[in-house]
Amino acid sequence: MRYEIGQVLKKDQVMKLVFGKCSVPKQILGRHLVAGGQVIAACHPNAVRMRLLAEDGSVYEMDMVERQPVFALFLPHRERFAYQLEMYLRSGEKIVHYDPYSFPCQITEEEEREFLRGRWRNAYHKMGCHPMEIDGVRGMYFAVWAPHVQCVSLVGDFNHWDGRLCPMNRMAHCDIYEIFLPGVEEGTGYQYEVKTTEGKIWRVADPYGVAREFGKISKMLNVKSFPWEDSDWMEKRRRADQRNTPMVIYNILNREPEEIEAVPVDVFTHVLISKKGGRDILGYRVYSDGGDFFVPPAGGEDPDDFRRMVQNAHRKGIGVLLEVSLESISCEKPEVTDFLLSNLLFWMTEYHIDGFVFGEQAGDSRSWDDRFNNIEVKDEAKETKVSLDTESRRAMLRQAMGMIREEAPGVIIISDEQNLIRPDGAVSDMEDKLFDFSWNFNIKWSLDEYLSCDSAGRRRDHFKLTLPLQKSGLGRSLLLLDYKNMNNLYQTSIDKSEEVYYDMLSEAKLSYAFLTGIPGKKILSDDVRDDKIKNYLHRLLRMYRTYPSLYEGGEGEQVFEWVNGMDAVSSVISFIRKSSASEEHFLFICNFNTEALISYRVGVPAFGRYRLLMSSDAAEFGGKGRFVNQHPAVIRQPCDFRPYSMTVSLPPESALIFGFGPAFHSI
Repeated sequence: MRYEIGQVLKKDQVMKLVFGKCSVPKQILGRHLVAGGQVIAACHPNAVRMRLLAEDGSVYEMDMVERQPVFALFLPHRERFAYQLEMYLRSGEKIVHYDPYSFPCQITEEEEREFLRGRWRNAYHKMGCHPMEIDGVRGMYFAVWAPHVQCVSLVGDFNHWDGRLCPMNRMAHCDIYEIFLPGVEEGTGYQYEVKTTEGKIWRVADPYGVAREFGKISKMLNVKSFPWEDSDWMEKRRRADQRNTPMVIYNILNREPEEIEAVPVDVFTHVLISKKGGRDILGYRVYSDGGDFFVPPAGGEDPDDFRRMVQNAHRKGIGVLLEVSLESISCEKPEVTDFLLSNLLFWMTEYHIDGFVFGEQAGDSRSWDDRFNNIEVKDEAKETKVSLDTESRRAMLRQAMGMIREEAPGVIIISDEQNLIRPDGAVSDMEDKLFDFSWNFNIKWSLDEYLSCDSAGRRRDHFKLTLPLQKSGLGRSLLLLDYKNMNNLYQTSIDKSEEVYYDMLSEAKLSYAFLTGIPGKKILSDDVRDDKIKNYLHRLLRMYRTYPSLYEGGEGEQVFEWVNGMDAVSSVISFIRKSSASEEHFLFICNFNTEALISYRVGVPAFGRYRLLMSSDAAEFGGKGRFVNQHPAVIRQPCDFRPYSMTVSLPPESALIFGFGPAFHSI
């Protein structure tokens, strides 16, 4: 072996490479400048002979090193030139391809340092798998972060899933492993073969992979080739005042494109994409499914299908939200923060996602080393799973929200109320400007518990229902509309009487009206199958979307005003929705009593006509049509601390919505 070759290919390094323990194969393989020339080395476990084919037509025989399937060549010049390797295998097969280790790393040192600081937001441009052309050669570039492992190899259809053929090269300052594979085409399946410090071998999907097939096999695709045609929507979104516009969200359960096509555009403004169906709306943890972080929830095999779904939604005037939970992710490492921020930016940039719904960050989390694609690896200083303070995730969430505000104005941010509280119970320093709306489960939970009581229990617990409504900032709440007993309502039972069924229908319609009237944005996660209830709910939501009095956030003005929230004896709640920018005001009277109330007196703010717009007991909505033609007259008689009042008749468990103000005087 020539002296120059021996200077590059040390025996111990050659043995590490041959036995699959080398984390930096570029220290041996590829091109190396030495005194008086250059050394080019290559390896194939089944090779018996190897030649170098230069671009000028020259052919050079390569020498075997240390009697191992490693071959090297010394050339007495330092010129850089393109070449291919011609390999002869034991089987008699001949392979010719470009040398993967002759191509430079595409991640700059500055990007590597930013990654270590947790500041490389657009890491997804290079991390993962990307089609590239380097030095005139087309292929795929791969990069993955794999902390605390011995080495990483790339496997797939292109190398018969043999982990010995394409070991990846660890970068100088961090645990990023990278390689450029010439000649590989889009659509090919691949995985990373990881060898832990204990010698165990795991095959995992690409955390930055944009498509999946057959479980944990990632798919090579170019996500930058989609012809977006929603520029008008994106500009409108950027200028929108989200807090003072109506928002009705529908949770897509099956994530099929035709689901969006079936969403009524005059009822819903947004859809929420989630992986889990049913009532577990926050069940999908987009950042803890192992290799699914960048994969579209719908389908997974072709990102263009998901992008077409988003684009079609935009054409229909519907925004697309994606749910996110960081509950099981440990954010103690800057690289993890970088990964998560890059992922959010990816969804906004490459998929035109219109908003994110963040779930509660409470609960223990496993360390990233333990969580990386289900690889069980050990940190030198940690032998057990790590439980971190939830405030670290909240700090990361604050950083994520700030990035969204900076990078994509107009993207909606919905957070959980728990994200605003520190573990000691104090209010977090998260500024209001970082998020748009927060989940408000207290109102829904109080309503469900209240509806579960009998008449006596409702009189007793009346103030538990009204207490959550005393909180300020209701206009920035996100309210879940689902009726608690909807599943029971649809069940067919031989002993379920018509009266019981009717009572449940009445209760459901009352629940929908009450929650629609309360300030806040709306979300429906349960499918409504009964046509009359669906008609009723959609009518409510159309009304909500039409009138500013019902959807404005109330910044700087009072949009919600109590009439009487203290009538526990009658189990009636009444309130007013109004807006200074609109002449249409609304009076909601919600009768939670199981008996009808005849000539019930309610206070009103002024003389004028109060027109009954909707009654949940109307026959068209499955009710008995009681008192739907009443035209109450306002008199000067004090009631509910107001100088004027009127009497109305209330069907049992019903909601009546009256319109008043100049806009209704002439109707």
